[in-house]
Order: sequence, then structure tokens, then C-alpha cells
Amino acid sequence: MRLSSWIAGPLLLALALPLAAAERPDPRQAFVQLRPDLSHLQFVWAQTEGDLNGDGLPDVAMLLTGSTGTDAGRDERLVVLAGTPAGGYRVLSVSGDFCHPSKFYNLEVQRGALLVEAVETADASRRGSTTWRLRYNARLQDLELIGEDTRSEDEKAGEAEHGSTNFLTGRHTSTTRIKGKTRTTTRQLTIAARPVLNGWDCGR
Repeated sequence: MRLSSWIAGPLLLALALPLAAAERPDPRQAFVQLRPDLSHLQFVWAQTEGDLNGDGLPDVAMLLTGSTGTDAGRDERLVVLAGTPAGGYRVLSVSGDFCHPSKFYNLEVQRGALLVEAVETADASRRGSTTWRLRYNARLQDLELIGEDTRSEDEKAGEAEHGSTNFLTGRHTSTTRIKGKTRTTTRQLTIAARPVLNGWDCGR
């Protein structure tokens, strides 16, 4: 076998394969290049990776925050970047100003859906949070809200409250626990349209 052929084979194969996650560009830097109007979003609050749009490539979801230097205060956005076969990213969706929780965020990709948890209370005995479940809609070319869960627990008082809304079925379930007694109620909601992530302000 000629040396040039022996080298060319693996080289062509390497060029044909998508870049590994470790070789991909920094997502925040890629986003700033793609959206220079949001270059003030300097701080990555939370980040997760997974295939969200079903093309088999890793996508990235980030919660970014920063100041515009105006009276508007801190700007906060949920950003989703879709991975490309060349190893880079394209902007899939960007929220409007997001939720500004008192504590922190958790992000997770679970079964192709993006889970965004905003934690308002977190100490030794109390915890309060809201979790949104977003799933990619190929027709809309965006992520849409398909579920919302709210949780409030006070272990010292022996109280807990959990609300869960399924935006696909319109079903809302509420469970309360007070000193060992649990009560669950279910009601049907009328949902005209599910919000999409692009431009979404969770405060509204």
C-alpha cells in the first residue's frame, strides 16, 4: 500500500465525520457572533446539551444574563443553539426577558424535551420552584411549552403544594399536603395556543 493512500483514507474519514463535542466552538461565543445585538449577555447561568430538534446532532440550551448599561437593569434570555453537521451552531430560538428567579436555574434535556427549572426558595427546610417543559415543533421550527410544574415545600411546617399543567391535554392537577393529609384535585383547562420560546416572556 502506498503511504499517501494509507494517510488519505483516515484523513478523509475524519473530515467526513461531525466534530466531537469537545472540538465544537464555545456556545456562548458562537451565539455572540451569531447575534451581536445580544453581546451584552456575558454570564452563563446554566447550560445543558442534547438533541432537541431530532436531527441526531447535539444542541445547546443556555440561560444567559447581562446588563445593557441602561435603566432596564439585567437582561436574561433562554437561548437554544442547534448543532450543525460542520461542527458549529445556528440559533434555533431566543426567549424574551426571562424569569429572574431569586436563587438559580437548572437545565436538563430529557427524552428530547428541554426542562427549565427556576428555583425561588432553597434552604434547609423550604423549597419553591417552577419547571417548564419545552419540546421542539418541526412545523413551527421552534420549541413550544408543553408542561408546567410548580412546587412549594415547607418540611418544618409539614406542608407541600404541587401543581402540574399538561398543555397538550389541558389537564391541570393540584396536590396539597398539610400535616400528613393529602388532597388532589383535577380540572380541565381551555388552552387556545401553546406559547413558543422565541420572544417568550415567562413573566407574562
